[in-house]
Amino acid sequence: MPDGWLTSADKARQWPTQTFDVSKVGSEVMDLDTPLISTRAQVRSFAMLWLMQWRRGAAVCLAALVLSACAGGDDSDTGNDPSSGTTPPAESPASSPSSPSSPASGPTTALQLPLEVLGDGLPNTPVVATANLTLDASGVSGASQLWFQCHRCGFFGAPEFEATRYTPTRIKASLRVLGGVAAASATDIPWVDITDSTVTLADAERVQGGLNRGGAYTVRISYALDAATRARLVSGMNLVQFRFNGTDGESNGFRVIALQIRNDQGQSLATNAVAMDNIALEKEAGKTASDAATAGQALWSGQGLLMKSALTGRSIQAACASCHASDGRDLQYFNYSNNAIVQRSRFHGLSETQGKQIAAFLRYSLQAVPHVAQAAPWNPPYQPGAGLDSRPLAEWSAGAGLDAVLDSPTLAMKALFGKTLDGSALALTQADVDKVMDATSTLNAREVAMPIQYPDWNAYLPAMHPMDIWPAGGTAGSWETGATFAGNGKLDPLGTSRKIATWFQSHLNPNGVHGDWSHLTPEQRNEIKSMIQPWGFEVYAFAGGGRGGHVASAGQYGAQVGAANLQKLAASSNTAAEPAAFTTNAFIERVVGSLFQWNVVQQWEWAQRFGLEGNQQWFIGDYDATTKTWKGRGEARGWPFNTVSAFYLAPHMVYQTDTDSTGKITREWILAWETANRVGSYYRTNAWYQAQVSINPGAQGDWVNYSVDWPYLTGFDENLATQVGSATTAQSTAGLLSRIRLLQARIKSAQYVNNAIPLYVSTATGSLINNRGRFGRAQVLKHLMPTNFMDTASTQFNTGSPYSGLNQLQSGVSLQILNGALRQFNQVYASTNPADWRRCDPNNTDLGEPEPTAGFAFCLDQSKNPLVLLSPGVYGMTSVDYRITPEQKLQYSVWKAGQLGADASRIATLNSWVARIWP
Repeated sequence: MPDGWLTSADKARQWPTQTFDVSKVGSEVMDLDTPLISTRAQVRSFAMLWLMQWRRGAAVCLAALVLSACAGGDDSDTGNDPSSGTTPPAESPASSPSSPSSPASGPTTALQLPLEVLGDGLPNTPVVATANLTLDASGVSGASQLWFQCHRCGFFGAPEFEATRYTPTRIKASLRVLGGVAAASATDIPWVDITDSTVTLADAERVQGGLNRGGAYTVRISYALDAATRARLVSGMNLVQFRFNGTDGESNGFRVIALQIRNDQGQSLATNAVAMDNIALEKEAGKTASDAATAGQALWSGQGLLMKSALTGRSIQAACASCHASDGRDLQYFNYSNNAIVQRSRFHGLSETQGKQIAAFLRYSLQAVPHVAQAAPWNPPYQPGAGLDSRPLAEWSAGAGLDAVLDSPTLAMKALFGKTLDGSALALTQADVDKVMDATSTLNAREVAMPIQYPDWNAYLPAMHPMDIWPAGGTAGSWETGATFAGNGKLDPLGTSRKIATWFQSHLNPNGVHGDWSHLTPEQRNEIKSMIQPWGFEVYAFAGGGRGGHVASAGQYGAQVGAANLQKLAASSNTAAEPAAFTTNAFIERVVGSLFQWNVVQQWEWAQRFGLEGNQQWFIGDYDATTKTWKGRGEARGWPFNTVSAFYLAPHMVYQTDTDSTGKITREWILAWETANRVGSYYRTNAWYQAQVSINPGAQGDWVNYSVDWPYLTGFDENLATQVGSATTAQSTAGLLSRIRLLQARIKSAQYVNNAIPLYVSTATGSLINNRGRFGRAQVLKHLMPTNFMDTASTQFNTGSPYSGLNQLQSGVSLQILNGALRQFNQVYASTNPADWRRCDPNNTDLGEPEPTAGFAFCLDQSKNPLVLLSPGVYGMTSVDYRITPEQKLQYSVWKAGQLGADASRIATLNSWVARIWP
């Protein structure tokens, strides 16, 4: 549904009674007409068997457990403030469900996962879910911690700014371990809020942002069991409860996808099996046409039917189909459960029955969407991993799963250099390194497992739909009909997107093979390229301005108009709690972020509906109008959109710069509500940039912006490592993982320089910013310079090699990497003709700063100066204002590489080219 249906909400499979027990068996297909089948009834049967087995007071305890399954709160807890995360009030019990089809299996009942803890988000009706873990006597004595993996246990989005019925919740989740105590008898057992101070996250997640607004959407959590909790554990069935305390205005729950009781050694002690829900059964059950499906279709596409949230109660214009894939295939593909769909429908003000109808429509109408078991709301789309390319193309979007996210630097290095991910020590040879650090090869970024968790599907979905940001009736126009804002003529991204979809539909291959575009003529390939590439920039222009600068000098950009529309709805009752998150610039960020999310969802839908994830050469390439031929570029898989795409969802691309009264920058690169968690913001920026490399690294397109901005990718690899620091082992490890990603980016970027772009077009008379040389390998010189792979010294500062820490994994590996860097540099540059290069002009500021050291420079110095002798036998580079010219870096590369013992032949090749550049 719109306004973030499933956006930041991690829905929990919680039946509409708001409280349920998941100590059930099997994965019975959910009957849409009787959604509560087996929930409380199975619990009742299970409770009977359990009580008989353990000979506890049958009548009293059975009644208590049944009440727990029906109601969910404790009378003694009803007076506390739910917005703080403390115990919220309970709701009234629901009516009894129908009888179960089969009884539960007794005290070894499987743990059913995921444990979905979701509801409509109202803090006065919290959601409680109960899970079961069976321990034997040794398990009881050894238990020391509850360990679980949680999808979106924190809040990530912008805080609610509108008037609300209740105070938005600040702490999303709570837990308690009941052990052998029946839920209805647990009134004296306190709830524990899940926060960074009450639980311990795994190192990778803990040091890179933690829970709220942290870097990772799914985290691993340990909760230490105190003496009182351990005393409640029994030999047999033990209960654990999780509670969703209420929404922040955007999220309506979370999921527990793994749950264990562990000992001090981290070993799982529970003896019962784990059964994962099989959404394929729900899909199978929904294949029959029904009146519910017909009604659901109207609800899915109908505008003006929804609320922004049950918390605000305000109606919005967008429909479910507006924010999702128009046919809802994203919910089907990523295996959102029927219950998740129902509960998010309730979040947006629909009834439970209407939510079931929407689920019925999606299941029935999307039968042809392939079922991919790996796809899940918590498994990041396109997460890379070994073997993905060998799977059917339809499975690629599902990614390799969270298990492919690497925490170990040794494993990350093995993955990068094509070694088996096992427990052996790192043992790379120079040949291993050279095979990957080869500028003439293509590193497959879809199959190299990465030490970073990509964003989940919820992060793609718009927090607000553009039609509710720029509604009909605006003086400049609207989203649905197009608008004219400062700096541009009339723009109509929505209309253009419809034309693109129509083109794809009308040009499908007559052979009927999904995803086969081999039949297109060169003219047709050029035609669609000329439509999809500028479309992304039309979306960007609708917001107006550029990165960090969406405020016009005269008039108003679209982002400003949209922000003003939202700001009119702001209520001081909510904005006073976090003022920095509700400034004009913060509203601009809400607008820009939602617009870019809409853009990427459109691209994903086209890629899926029309099969555009295969051979990139069908859509990316160059058309020769004279010969009427097409020369394709690209890889075996990848999106065809060399335009504004996934990495534009990074906070670094969405933010609006804050300045003080003097014009000094006070905030940049992060969003207004992320100022307390810069590390988490940098991680998400890094994750979006890295995801772009997997989805579409650009097919040797222009170096910046389309579709990867390589300098920012490498920049945030380094920024994140620096921000995390190295004070602890966990921080050092995280930093090392960032630098392994940096190494991958250096390798891939060397391969993705478009060498067909001239080094410099000397006949061009305009600004250097538009010269073709700025988009090819000449501009990449500074990024591939060997000095980036070694310790350096200058007259103003010294820097260590970012890869020296890898020597703790394998002695001398940083030298192997330096050798690889020399080789790939020589492959890209050593054969270039000195006469083809532009020579830097210190007086030229077309690039925003003096040309020799400008960030976008693509020149070589007019002459070279000797290195500085810092001490006997030790040379350094001349640095002015902490900037070093290319000639100094190249000379230093030759000298220092020799000092470090790098390969003599590679040094000689570099030195020969330097001598030709400056005879």
